[in-house]
Order: sequence, then C-alpha cells, then structure tokens
Amino acid sequence: MKNKQVVRVVAGKYRGRNLECVSNDVTRPTTDANKEMVFNTLGQFFDGGVVLDLFGGTGSLGIEALSRGMSSAYFSEINPDTFKVLKKNVQNLSLDNATIFFGSYRDFLVKYQNIKFDLVMIDPPYRIANEIDWILKFMLKKEMFKNGCDILLELPKEMNYIPEGFKFLKEKIGAASKFIFLKYEE
Repeated sequence: MKNKQVVRVVAGKYRGRNLECVSNDVTRPTTDANKEMVFNTLGQFFDGGVVLDLFGGTGSLGIEALSRGMSSAYFSEINPDTFKVLKKNVQNLSLDNATIFFGSYRDFLVKYQNIKFDLVMIDPPYRIANEIDWILKFMLKKEMFKNGCDILLELPKEMNYIPEGFKFLKEKIGAASKFIFLKYEE
C-alpha cells in the first residue's frame, strides 16, 4: 500500500484546505499543477452552475469547481474505500450542495438523467477509458448538457479520442494523462 497522500484545494472559497486521498493503486489523485492547468483552461471562477465529477474519486476536481463558484456538484464513485474518503472530504468541508452517489457510472447516469450540467468532468480508471464514448452518447441522448456546457476528459496519454457532437477546444498533455477540453453547443 502507498502512503496516504493529501492534496489541497487550489483556489476559491476553500483555498488551502486539505483533501484526503486514498492509499491504493486504483485512484489517481489530480495533482495541484494539473488542477491549476484545468481551471486555467476552463476559467478561473464560475458564476454558479452544476458540475458533474462522474468518476469522483476523492472529489478533488468537483470540490475545486465548487470552491471556484459552482452552485452544486454531483459525484459518482463505485470503489467503497474511495467513496468513504469522498464522503469524508464532502463532510469535512460541510458541502451541503454536493450529492454523492455510491455505484456505477451507468447507474448514476440513469438515476440522474434529468439533471442538466454546466460542467462535466470525466476521469475514468484507464482500464475503462473506452467507455467515454458510451457515456457522452448517453448524456447527449438524455439531454444532460446545458447549452455551453464545458466537458473535460482525462484519458491515458496514448489514447486518441475526439467525440462527435462537441466542439473541440483544446488538448493538453500531462506526465501520464491527456486532458481534452470540449464544449457542447446546441
């Protein structure tokens, strides 16, 4: 087992607050540098909106979006140990505007298919990164993206994927990951 790591909220209302991570080989915590890059690309701060952190992990990205002004967040996580840490991070920050779901991303999408999102972050375990196509098609079919919704995909560095039905904005390459920024426009 790895030593337990701690990452922090980079900016906004909860700036400097520590978030617990899981000490396993399944969850990849988003580094502070990658979070800064992501939010420099998406926009530093938000004037409300609903964010989805579909493979929530410990909640680092979704919590960062809340800290930077999103009104509410939805998190989905299937790993029991990771879910406990996600729940603890949400409780430690007293986030009453966060909905956390324990279960598969497919079950989450079916249950919350009537929610429309302003920001969607999809960072699946790399072994199921090919599921992103199904996820985006399902969300398109169920009209889960608000007009102008920003979408962040975090994929294995070597994976090439640009989905249809979205405006491609940018691609950034990290040490082990590729970040693809998209926009949904009706």
